Amino acid sequence: MKGQKIFFNIFFIWLSALCFAQNNQLDSLKLVVSKSKDDISKVDNLLQLSKAYMSSSPQDAITYGIEARDLAQKLKYKAGTAFALKNIGMVYYNQTKYVETIEYWDQSYLLFDSIGDKVNEALLLSNLGSVYMNQGDDPKALEYYFKSLEIAEQSRDDHKIAIAMGNIGTIYSNNKITYDKALEYYLKALAISERLKDENIMGGLLVNIGEIYMNRNKDDSALYYFEKSLIAYENTENIPYSLNDIGKIYTRKRNFFLAKQYHRRALSFAKKLDLQLDIAQSYLGLGNTYYKMGDYAKALDVYKYAQATAEETNLNKELKDAYQGLALAYAGLNDFRNAFNYQTLFTQIKDTLFNLDIAQKVSNLQTNFEVQKKQSQIDILTKDQALQQLELKRQKFARNTFAAGLIFAIVITVILFKLYRKVGRRTLQLRRSLEELKATQAQLIQSEKIASLGALTAGIGHEIQNPLNFVNNFSEVNIELLHELEEGPLNKLAENEKAQVYEIVTDLARNMDKINEHGKRASAIVRGMLQHSRYSAGQKEPTNINTLADEYLRLSYHGLRAKDNSFNVEMQTRFDENIDEINIIPQDIGRVLLNLFTNAFYSVTEKKKLQPDNYNPTISVSTKKLTNKVELVIRDNGTGIPRKLIDKIFQPFFTTKPAGQGTGLGLSLSYDIIKTHGGELRVETQEGEFAEFIIHLPLIS
Repeated sequence: MKGQKIFFNIFFIWLSALCFAQNNQLDSLKLVVSKSKDDISKVDNLLQLSKAYMSSSPQDAITYGIEARDLAQKLKYKAGTAFALKNIGMVYYNQTKYVETIEYWDQSYLLFDSIGDKVNEALLLSNLGSVYMNQGDDPKALEYYFKSLEIAEQSRDDHKIAIAMGNIGTIYSNNKITYDKALEYYLKALAISERLKDENIMGGLLVNIGEIYMNRNKDDSALYYFEKSLIAYENTENIPYSLNDIGKIYTRKRNFFLAKQYHRRALSFAKKLDLQLDIAQSYLGLGNTYYKMGDYAKALDVYKYAQATAEETNLNKELKDAYQGLALAYAGLNDFRNAFNYQTLFTQIKDTLFNLDIAQKVSNLQTNFEVQKKQSQIDILTKDQALQQLELKRQKFARNTFAAGLIFAIVITVILFKLYRKVGRRTLQLRRSLEELKATQAQLIQSEKIASLGALTAGIGHEIQNPLNFVNNFSEVNIELLHELEEGPLNKLAENEKAQVYEIVTDLARNMDKINEHGKRASAIVRGMLQHSRYSAGQKEPTNINTLADEYLRLSYHGLRAKDNSFNVEMQTRFDENIDEINIIPQDIGRVLLNLFTNAFYSVTEKKKLQPDNYNPTISVSTKKLTNKVELVIRDNGTGIPRKLIDKIFQPFFTTKPAGQGTGLGLSLSYDIIKTHGGELRVETQEGEFAEFIIHLPLIS
């Protein structure tokens, strides 16, 4: 079966997530590499770059891999050298340059073996088996696959077991006699991969199962599995397998329009990623479709492309099919001379591959013998385990007999234990009551501290505000006087004096502007201090938290729209209608909501500036009734908060905004208000993705 999918343990290259996205991350990584010194971390960063460019730029992937290898060898970093060799081999494998692939992977395998890395030993064994299979050397491939399975079973690694079983099934699927054996391995591997939710392995298994059904002429079953594999392979480099197989089915169903469409899609993907095997198979699929249509001229052209690709990359099985297709196409065009020539080439390469098939059958018989031998060993171990279970049951019976003599003592113990538990429950209730009383007392003390601190802050703020007003007012007056000086007396000076005086006046005006600017900033900080110290004197009252949140969301949005008409954001609300009114001070909670909404709008606005295209600013507000509290969540898809700053955002005067745009008191004030209400305010965030502020307020306050 020439189209069978083999499975890799090397990381898989996802087209959308790694190769065409995250360009900014790649640029940042290259910048880090260019500035870092020669150490192990630089080797690891070079390995990441090598992986990232495997599909989009194979030559860059090789360049970074070689640089990582050379530096790792210089540092005597064996693991880094092994991974670099593995990456380089992967690039050559994708280009079907198997001689280079084996060279690099053999070196990588020996290094992993020298450092005792069994995991990567299994990876390399499996991948080397895939190379030999693609070259038509199935016995050699099976040898490597069974070695890989042995290591995977020793380490009890389900992921590697599934891959090894899938590859062994692929070898068995090359012979119609062993189709059932192939399905047995495939279905075992599929069950494991579904449990692991590994879509890449699932996709390969579904392709291979479908091809078995296709070779048994069960086209509807084959199409079912191929279409399932297409879903699993979406946006990955493996998608040409599924596309070509679906094209074959539609050719057999004589739906030539769909057949050509699927083969061309496969060819486009394969060319984009320089996957020579897939390119050859796509050309063969198109050639077969044109031949079935009776368009022998187009079939001839496409078969020639398949021949050239197969000859260039030593794809013997694909070359055999290309020779056969060319012979048939020339015969259809009545060019029997060329038809005979290609039929001769087809016969020669078929005989060569037939000899390999004979060797493979012998190897398969030997393999079946080894498998049966191993199964016999497992059966012996199973019997030993059964005997051990019987011995354990006998010992358990003896223990139970001995325990019967203690029944009376146990009954007495149970009665005493029940009394103890009853006393314990009562003690626990009293302890909880005491803890609640202490918590209430601590809350009252905290409120008193905040009130005292607020009074002190207010007094200091008022005292500072007055001299600041003088500074700001007189700086503005000085600026006006300097302008008058420029327009009046300065013009009466002699020309030789005017330039010097004008320069001094300009410096004075600039200094006054700076004094005024920073004076206003100091005034803003003082106003924030006063606001921070000015808690509402209102009383708690039953309030609908859903209505309050919606009202302040709209208020904040329209306030920002009044300042900037271009400001726009999608607002989503999900309110729990089962929430009853809760006792809060609505003015204070409103200030909290206004602060959080304003910060959210600021965050999405800043991200919109960085990503003007393909970004939809969104803010969502949701409420939910929990067991003894209400949860209110405000989430935005803005810039997020760096992990290292999360512990600081609730501190007074700490802000992430540029100088002059924030005082750093909004979140601190909000945190104190929520604490005063007996609630909790916390944040969950991912830098560059989202920020989510979560408020918990008690149902009974």
